[in-house]
Amino acid sequence: MFNELLTASRLALRGVDTYLSLDENQFAQAAVTRLHVHRVAASNSGSITLIHGIAGIGKSHLARWTLAELAKKHPSLKFAYASVQDLCELMQLADEQQSLAEFLESCQSLDLIVCEDIHWLETSPFLQPWFVMLIESLETSLTQILITSRKPVGELRPLDQRLVSRCHGGLCAPLPMLSHKSRVKLFQEWFQELKLPILKPFAASAEFLAERLPIPPRELRQAVIDLAEDQSRQRTLIDVNYLEQWLAKSDRTPRLSFDEIVTQVADEFGVKPNEIRSRSRSQGLAVPRQCAMWLARELTGRPLEQIGHYFDRSHTTVSHSLSKLNELMPSAPSLRQQLQKLRQQLKELPLEDCA
Repeated sequence: MFNELLTASRLALRGVDTYLSLDENQFAQAAVTRLHVHRVAASNSGSITLIHGIAGIGKSHLARWTLAELAKKHPSLKFAYASVQDLCELMQLADEQQSLAEFLESCQSLDLIVCEDIHWLETSPFLQPWFVMLIESLETSLTQILITSRKPVGELRPLDQRLVSRCHGGLCAPLPMLSHKSRVKLFQEWFQELKLPILKPFAASAEFLAERLPIPPRELRQAVIDLAEDQSRQRTLIDVNYLEQWLAKSDRTPRLSFDEIVTQVADEFGVKPNEIRSRSRSQGLAVPRQCAMWLARELTGRPLEQIGHYFDRSHTTVSHSLSKLNELMPSAPSLRQQLQKLRQQLKELPLEDCA
């Protein structure tokens, strides 16, 4: 079981692209440089490094690139790379096979472990004790731990406070949304990498796409790949006019809509978009649903009746939900931060007809 984990970890490092340094990711890049090969007693900064940011922002890329670079410099490096879900399920299986102690002992032999997507524990709180057990075991052996999350660990609910404390005792680094300038830099890098026939001035095409696509790096990368495929069929030079027509027919430009609001809120709170719009009265859906309604009202200006129709509620229910959220926010600073982050991300998008 443990050997299979090591094999899968090595396979995960195949074909890792170069990680491009940008203004927004410099702190996170500096954070991962604290990961080392030689086991030393954790100082004031602890043994955990946590990188957090929205889906597609580059957390996994940075984690895999860091591992690949360390493995290249230190061929004897013993490491594991897996999702938090996979690790918890492996521990469950080991426990069923009465080999949990052996599995944990094997994990203690690691120099470094990357645990992806700790936010998954929000939807599976019953598995949190397994991950707490693993972290406690790894810390006794001075194994370095890199964790990724879509949200700051303090905003993950309900998360075991032992995990929150351990992460806060380490180093937590955000990966924020990219600025226009950084998106331009990425486009220029990828244009050259894929040898796209861009008409001069070269920067004009990158500027145009960066303006029209305020989306995370993973989606930007896919956009350039799709553009390259389209150009290979058209066999023509690329300029701003070409890009404008390509965007129009691919309908790739994100728009501010009820659907987009619900999608981003769901991603932020670790729930599914259809759950927010459902009739479920689950307590875990109340706040995400209220936030989605609040953002729909705040950013689109649509009437309560239209918002209620989208959420399959009456306008009175929408009004009550907005009032409840406004009452809650003064005593919930983390929630205010989440709403502000979502508002900032969404307000950059051009408005579309939400009807």
